[in-house]
Amino acid sequence: MSTSSFALTYPPGTLPIHCPRSDGKVFEESRFPPTHEIAPPDADKPWLAKLGEMLGDQLYPNSGRHFVLEAFPEHYHLRVRHRNNGARHDYYLYGYPDAEEDDRRKKKLAPKYYRSPADFLDHLLWLAVDREMDRNNCFCRNCKPSTEAHEDAVNAAVPTQARPGPPGSYPTAHPTAHPAAPPAAPGGGTAAPSTAATSRPATFTVITQPDESALFREGEVVWFRNLQQAFRLGIILRNFPGDPTTQAMSKSIIKPLSHSRSSIDEIERSDVEMRPFLTFSVPPVNAALQAIVDQPMASVQWDVLEATLPYEENTRAQVLSLEASKVAACHIDHSYSLFNPLHNPIAPPNQQSFGGVFFGCEKLGIFEAARVRVEDHEYTKDKDVEYTFAMIIKNIILERFDQGKAERLLFQGDIWLLQESTAPHHAPNQDQLPPAMRREKAFRDSVARVRGVHFDWVPVLANVTKTEDAIRGRFYESQKLGPILYQAEWDPSLQQGVIPSIEMRLNNRLDSLGSYIGRKNSRLDTIAGAVPPDTVLSLGPRVIEWP
Repeated sequence: MSTSSFALTYPPGTLPIHCPRSDGKVFEESRFPPTHEIAPPDADKPWLAKLGEMLGDQLYPNSGRHFVLEAFPEHYHLRVRHRNNGARHDYYLYGYPDAEEDDRRKKKLAPKYYRSPADFLDHLLWLAVDREMDRNNCFCRNCKPSTEAHEDAVNAAVPTQARPGPPGSYPTAHPTAHPAAPPAAPGGGTAAPSTAATSRPATFTVITQPDESALFREGEVVWFRNLQQAFRLGIILRNFPGDPTTQAMSKSIIKPLSHSRSSIDEIERSDVEMRPFLTFSVPPVNAALQAIVDQPMASVQWDVLEATLPYEENTRAQVLSLEASKVAACHIDHSYSLFNPLHNPIAPPNQQSFGGVFFGCEKLGIFEAARVRVEDHEYTKDKDVEYTFAMIIKNIILERFDQGKAERLLFQGDIWLLQESTAPHHAPNQDQLPPAMRREKAFRDSVARVRGVHFDWVPVLANVTKTEDAIRGRFYESQKLGPILYQAEWDPSLQQGVIPSIEMRLNNRLDSLGSYIGRKNSRLDTIAGAVPPDTVLSLGPRVIEWP
């Protein structure tokens, strides 16, 4: 299978990246699903452009240059599946040489593939840099199953960003009665989470946080544009809501992350100049600073470290500040702190309930939606369909086990599936959903009306308990985040009745480099060493940190 290139149409100033190796395999045409046709050559262009952009970010960080992948590795090629009478197109990158190929051929299974440039990036990066081509060093989902890669906690090179084609089709819900079986907590013991909280639902007086509808929340770590138009990491100190009557935009005061000896002024940014932390992956830390990746930020002697950096003296402070921000963000991503303790009279003595948690770089509260992993044994999924699951958090639990020597964070709630429907009536119980899920449905219905469809949230798992590594992050509303992430691509898609996927543009908590840290006493304790010690956070009028 030939590979394509669009060298003749490179934008001015764009540098091509050549992948020197390939493990691609040629398959008989009969092995491919009949609906997966060979894509036209111009379909390669957005994939090669996006792969070049992401690979350039990893290999040449902060270069200021634009890159494009010269061509797919040999024997890798795109196929397309047309949907809705040709109105939508799903793309698949084939060529992966499955080690279980003989078994798959006997079972008449199709070859494995990649669904997006972000999906393929880990494998491409491995091909580009590993001269020995040791497959144990590749952390893509085909070479290493997601559970194994997650346990290794090294998959920091995948900024789950642009998907060149329209989003995949939405599923027809088929609820299952199987209860959730939570995976092991990161860094925790082997004992299963207690089911006491699951057998009898906890009931509280639910008070949603005042910032429930805010795209960015106080105390969250975000990416923001600096003066050079590049993105840096910072923590939101204070928010100032916009005024729709005057069209005034929401503003945030952000403290850039660095280290405790670096005094960087606070800056003000609007929502359009910011991105959720999980939008991009944190670039690898400079090799000269690898020794501090797992050290507590507050214990590092920054002055001594700066003096030893192998750079010109006038650039050391800037380099150290940037690298420290990467380390800090990864530490925060692997930590959490709890707030608003709740009295639950039916909870066992080893459990304490809470109204909210600073969950890595984000803020979550009860009666809010969170993106969640749903395992195959919990819900049967079609691999060619894109699923949007949301967990309505009803209880946040700190559970102690092993005679009080260890603890883990648990989330209890109901899991719902977003379903596209042509039924004449909308699903019942939509008014029971949190505000963000109701707004998401209303927005999608207004957009999809031109296609004669609507969306429903359908319950699939009731009153389940999930460990923290099953919670992928905050649920973001398409109407608020979509225009920021997709920019010029957003409006044309909406005009066709298609809502581009937010899920495909987001990473998951704990994807960043580094070791699991766990619970911290407060948000300030979590960011200690990444900001000056006199930094003051405004976490809102309804946040009471614990303990």
